[in-house]
Amino acid sequence: MNPSPTTVLFLSTGDAARGILAEALLRHKGGERFTAYSAGYCMLQEIAPQALALLNKDGVDTSGLYPKGWKDFFESPRSILVDVIVTLSEEARAHCPQWPGDPVRVHWPVDDPLAATDADERESKFLKCYDIMQNRVDALIKQRAPHSPAELMLQLRSIASVV
Repeated sequence: MNPSPTTVLFLSTGDAARGILAEALLRHKGGERFTAYSAGYCMLQEIAPQALALLNKDGVDTSGLYPKGWKDFFESPRSILVDVIVTLSEEARAHCPQWPGDPVRVHWPVDDPLAATDADERESKFLKCYDIMQNRVDALIKQRAPHSPAELMLQLRSIASVV
């Protein structure tokens, strides 16, 4: 019998770029070992077109992706139990509420490509963000299944330095 998948929630500021990229990549590459979600503490109305373009270029399924707020996960009648929370921005880390079930928490900071004001700088930041997320997701899925939350925390912390 296969163990249940590890549920990972990527938290960012607006859930329009970093979190969406991480969610889509882990869904695409993680197979049955992972269930991936993303959310933002100050959710934007739509996904950044650059994020969708990068995912589509690599054949990553983007159907069903949309910006979500944190409250969608822990204030709904069908609350989703989360095993791991990965914060991707300093804002998400600072504002992350106490989460039901006491999931493992780790911080994987990534510059916000949406903060760039110049079009060339924005494109460059999106490419860098995408590469970082791909490398970190690849490192995550290569890890062996941890035997404890402490082991999982160490694995996730080591991945934070992968760029």
